[in-house]
Amino acid sequence: MAYRYTNTEKWNDNWFSELKQFEKLLFMYLCDNCDIAGFYEINYKRIENDLTSKKETIKGAFKGLSRGLIFNETEEYIYIRNFLKHQKNTPLNELNKAHLGIIKRFELYKNKFNIDNIESFINQDVKPLARGYGIGNGNEDIVTPLKSETNITWRTDFEIYILELNRATNKLLADSEWFSEREKFHPSLDIKLSMSKSYKDFWATEAGWKNKKATKSKEIDWKRTYNNALTQKMNQVYKNGNSNLQSASNFGNPNNRTNTGRLTPEDKRANLQRFGEMAERVLQEYSASQLQ
Repeated sequence: MAYRYTNTEKWNDNWFSELKQFEKLLFMYLCDNCDIAGFYEINYKRIENDLTSKKETIKGAFKGLSRGLIFNETEEYIYIRNFLKHQKNTPLNELNKAHLGIIKRFELYKNKFNIDNIESFINQDVKPLARGYGIGNGNEDIVTPLKSETNITWRTDFEIYILELNRATNKLLADSEWFSEREKFHPSLDIKLSMSKSYKDFWATEAGWKNKKATKSKEIDWKRTYNNALTQKMNQVYKNGNSNLQSASNFGNPNNRTNTGRLTPEDKRANLQRFGEMAERVLQEYSASQLQ
């Protein structure tokens, strides 16, 4: 049995609240029975049995739901708009293992829906309907205009920043030439895991967003960003599984380390002594500055 999120605010949504009773039931039925990406192969006989309805009624309800669905050309399959958003699965990222199955689903339905780019498909504009929603004046030929987002950029919207970050990250992961070059420059590093570490620990956070907003660049050079990230010890993950905090430490005598790459107790004590000496010097300098 699969468990899924449901947005309780849908009952306050203009579009959903103006749906007919059976349209609401069908929409919730689709959300429960679609796959993990939001795709559903239309099976009229099953829907008829499950919802105790007739095919003509179901087809009419599909038409009423058209703003919330995307049909393929043969109308044998549908994709539920905003399904991934309400399941907390956007933006999609190949570095997120939970998203790999979803991405594979898009590959499976790629030809059926003529999908060239997953993000473009998910975020495509809503087409006008014969029946209006959200106005409430009884005019069935009017459709609520979409709010213009031409003034929204990665600088003003964190979600757009994340979308651009994911797009650039996935592009680099698919760039075999860049990948081979990085492995040549960093033969001991696990490039993908190191990228993932820098992504999760910093660039996909608001701190990373603020860092980029502090620059004057209109566009972010993510290739250069990841090139630099791979040189920083805090992001480096080695192929043998050792963290850089062990294998790349500059403290202590490297000859005192165990064969696993970890510091010996003697080396740790030496490090603590050096930290103590450094702290004592800082306190002395601070005390002297206060007396001047």
